[in-house]
Amino acid sequence: MLCLGICAFTCQTASTADATSFSNAFSWNLYLSLDGADNFSGGVAPGAVGNATGKAGFAFNSARAGWWPGGRLVTEFLAIQNSSPENYVGDIQGVNNLTGLSRGALYKLYYRQNIGNATLRAGLISANDYFDTSGVASQFLNVSYGFTPTIGVNVPAASSYPFSSLGVMGSYGADGWTAMGGVFEGDAIHPLRNPYERGDMIFLEADRSGSLDGGRYTLKVGAWQNSQLPQYQSALGNDTSGLYSIGEYRWKQAGMTWGGFLELGAAPNPVNALPWYLGAGLRLRHFWLAGLGDSLGIGMTRAWLRGRPHTAETDVECYCSAKIISHLYLQPDLQYVIHPSGIYPNALVGLLRLHMRLS
Repeated sequence: MLCLGICAFTCQTASTADATSFSNAFSWNLYLSLDGADNFSGGVAPGAVGNATGKAGFAFNSARAGWWPGGRLVTEFLAIQNSSPENYVGDIQGVNNLTGLSRGALYKLYYRQNIGNATLRAGLISANDYFDTSGVASQFLNVSYGFTPTIGVNVPAASSYPFSSLGVMGSYGADGWTAMGGVFEGDAIHPLRNPYERGDMIFLEADRSGSLDGGRYTLKVGAWQNSQLPQYQSALGNDTSGLYSIGEYRWKQAGMTWGGFLELGAAPNPVNALPWYLGAGLRLRHFWLAGLGDSLGIGMTRAWLRGRPHTAETDVECYCSAKIISHLYLQPDLQYVIHPSGIYPNALVGLLRLHMRLS
């Protein structure tokens, strides 16, 4: 109904707008990825799987159409053909951040409005696009770098790839500070199934960015709370809460761009199987003139576990991403998982990703 209403309004008012401006108001994006993962040794058993992921969407900018300033409508569709590497590795954090249930679905449909320094969003949103994110760590493949496992493991229905949820959020930024808050439905796995009767999840975050010793830093501190009805808690997550913090620093040296990060997560409530998390890493970009889009990275994630023979699962990852041609990248990745899920032998996992992004 929302889509039909927007389309009707668009068609009705298009005749009053300049045709060229109206066409320029639309933008599009396309992302395709082919992944292979091979568990060479350890874990549950040796074995290899492959994934295919596609995302396509468009956005409509109200200012470019000659209408009001600051408005943007975003739509994105997601398609996944998946076999999970965790069936062989046995880890709890996830060695591939594009692993998900095989599905085709509407992934995003939300409206954003800028009002001065404030931004409002409402609709079908992936909360992890805005909360608990690290830019420096974005090319690592282990899931924990992109979504703190104290949230993702303890609340399996949280609003994060490959799921999104109905929600509303707002942010305000000034003088290097940004404050954000959002309320999202508690079942992102089934976002349109009784959306007001399956709990809710609240995110709050404060960010600080600035200059330091010739580089740029970003500090983030966030809190979250999940509220769920008792009959759904076994599948969607318990009534629980937690904190997270991310620190990043970027600097340039000898024409190369460096970045370091530190991630912390805490969810000490006894109902949580994963109470503590620590992640850290280093990224290097533009390390030769012929590869301005290339990058290297090495990092470590450690997730503490309750009730397991080993008290923590640790993952050490290194990757190299190289641009083959314009918009097309090849990324080999190697991960060593120590005590997968706290119960399996150490695993050595190799991954290879070929991905393309167009817009």
